[in-house]
Amino acid sequence: MAFNINHLSPVLFGLNMSMRTGMRLKDFGCTRVLFIYDQGIKKAGIPDRVIKNTRALGIKVFVYEGVVADPPDYIVEEAAEIGRKEKVDGVVGIGGGSSMDTAKVVNILLTNPSPVRQYMGFGGPPMKPGKTLILIPTTAGTGSEVTNMAVLTDSRTGRKGGPANNLLRATLAIVDPMLTVGMPPSVTAETGMDAFCHAAEALTSGQANPMSDILGEKAISLVCKYLPRAVKNGSDIEARTNMSFAAMAAGYAFNDAITHIGHSIGHTLGAMFHVPHGNACAVAIPEIMEFVAEAAPAGIRRLGMAMGLKTDDSVSPREAGVMVRDAIRSLIKEIGIRTLKQLKIEESALPEIATRSATEGPAMFSPRRVNSDDILVILQKAYRA
Repeated sequence: MAFNINHLSPVLFGLNMSMRTGMRLKDFGCTRVLFIYDQGIKKAGIPDRVIKNTRALGIKVFVYEGVVADPPDYIVEEAAEIGRKEKVDGVVGIGGGSSMDTAKVVNILLTNPSPVRQYMGFGGPPMKPGKTLILIPTTAGTGSEVTNMAVLTDSRTGRKGGPANNLLRATLAIVDPMLTVGMPPSVTAETGMDAFCHAAEALTSGQANPMSDILGEKAISLVCKYLPRAVKNGSDIEARTNMSFAAMAAGYAFNDAITHIGHSIGHTLGAMFHVPHGNACAVAIPEIMEFVAEAAPAGIRRLGMAMGLKTDDSVSPREAGVMVRDAIRSLIKEIGIRTLKQLKIEESALPEIATRSATEGPAMFSPRRVNSDDILVILQKAYRA
């Protein structure tokens, strides 16, 4: 047995913990801090109390409010320029994965030269550590607050990618479930399925390990129990708290085990059609789990049992895969995840989606060798399900 456990991100977890942001920044010695978030978070008023709390402790605050979904590289450059100009010694990212990923890479650009493109992917130049970085999620899905990677869009090619390096890790993640209470049902469902896909793909990844298994199983069980509740009643604090924990646990799980086919398809749908990430990863996840079942028999059994299914050794991996497929289909239908047809993606587009997905990095971590023809079959099954 050989594996890599790479969990280094410290976490402050609990209701209203975001109100300790200023205190923790002060503990880290920060005096000038750049807050990064998007317009949706701004309109919801989420950063206001955190920024007020930070300023009350004598810390100078600067803001970048221009984050967009699937953040392009030039957004990161714009935000980094503000940070360099104001000589900030700390960065706070508040929001979903796009805001947190932007903050991660901005922090690196404070101490490393632009352009950001040179750090995307593997084999780029070595990086120096950034400044103090605090990440505060406002959704329960991405797990970005505890991972060592960021996903950006290359504005030249329209494709997703990004750096993966321990220097991108947060100095501290502050997970405050209260910040997720305002999420509408559709966003709750989409981000919750992102957490599910992280955990399901980690459990069945070619790099799955005992630690990722423990975390992935816990995340799956929590998502299945609490996501439908959170979608139906956004003020259910117990459901919101457990979903925040599930997203964090799934983030830890996939950071080491790595996602696979679901996220390759998700990245492609996001780049081609701007489908929300969690929905994009979930559209074919039932069929993907069936596809990898015989190549990852232990993982598919763990996944099924975490979902409450009887997928022990009394059933074959193939049977377990079918059981898991059907259970996931029921879950995504219950919470309102849109299908490929409901997303108005034409069946004629599936071959190009399959071709592009096969060249996306996560696909290489599938436990079963996969090519564009395989992915096309998966997509066609999902389309016709």
